[in-house]
Amino acid sequence: MWLVNWIKVIGIWVCDVVNCVRSPFVENVDMPVMSPLLSYTEELFYNHIQQYFMRGTGEFLYEKPRPESAGDTTLWHGIYTGMAIMRGDEVTPEYNFLATLFDSNGRLGRGFIYDQDYYGTLNLTTSNDSATGVLWAFYCAYRWGTSTDRARFGRLLLTWVKSLKANGWALVNDKDEPTKYGKFVNGALTDPLRLTLLLAVLRLAACYDAIYLTDYLELYHKYRPILPYPKVSLLWWDTSYDTHRAAINLHILFNLTSDRRYLKGLERLYRISKKQCNPWVNALCGRGRIADILKSFDVQTRLKGDVITFNSDWPTVKWGKKVRALKALPIYRRGSQDFFWQRHPFLINDWPLNDVPGAYHTGLDFLVCYWLAKRTGQL
Repeated sequence: MWLVNWIKVIGIWVCDVVNCVRSPFVENVDMPVMSPLLSYTEELFYNHIQQYFMRGTGEFLYEKPRPESAGDTTLWHGIYTGMAIMRGDEVTPEYNFLATLFDSNGRLGRGFIYDQDYYGTLNLTTSNDSATGVLWAFYCAYRWGTSTDRARFGRLLLTWVKSLKANGWALVNDKDEPTKYGKFVNGALTDPLRLTLLLAVLRLAACYDAIYLTDYLELYHKYRPILPYPKVSLLWWDTSYDTHRAAINLHILFNLTSDRRYLKGLERLYRISKKQCNPWVNALCGRGRIADILKSFDVQTRLKGDVITFNSDWPTVKWGKKVRALKALPIYRRGSQDFFWQRHPFLINDWPLNDVPGAYHTGLDFLVCYWLAKRTGQL
């Protein structure tokens, strides 16, 4: 296994070198100030969410109108709940709804399939991005929550981890079969992103029950070489949704363990994502520009639905048939998105063929970044 792990690491090193030498992108250091007072912007976004996107059940709606099969509910409800804990809110309704996303066997769902506004069957086609959301809620409860938060979120976490272990470290469907993207450990094919997610879950669970430290250490030693590398990219061959998830995993692991292997991973992640002007990733990595990028939010534009953008005046680069922005677009020039920090920062146009998202989105992306930076002394 060590030989396979080191072959993966060498391949990632090659990609990093190519990116360093050939990357066509440049960092955008000129972000126009649209909202100069961050605390006021925070208040506007927060109040808007409470008025339009929170339900009496404690459910956070990540977009309106809510999809009939709200497959991203678990991801964004978890991120929102973590933000609310960092903010110092009382989160009993949010916790109660989070608990409904686990079935009686401790299996995690993606959300509910809704029927005329009533809860239907829990959708158990869960992928690892859903797990990232609830992990963030559990972590925030442990690090910044009240004693009540720690106790109840901890109990729910241990129920979930027991289920994961019983199913061979996998998210499973109603037949107890691993879902398409739910297998965390897969021998030589183990994905570093999924592995660091599982390790973060286990290390946090060990804060409540030391028995899980044994499981954590077993996986840690078996896959140690690949742990700093949960994010892989090569020039244009890159995904946008996994960068912030890799940062979440490494951030939690480093803050729970002080292991320099995870610090090395955060430093590398910041280095390869710096040009993306992603303040959420920067805050998770503990360095980089945050305030000036958050000030480029235009509140009114952010809260509009069906925003289509055409940026024909923006400098671009071309590789084959792909056209990308030379430097990351400011927030106010981007289209309607659920969470900016997981979307492609070099996408020159959003919804150009009128394939619009058909929804209004929230300022959760601003809020969670703002409060993490506040809580960690970066703002």
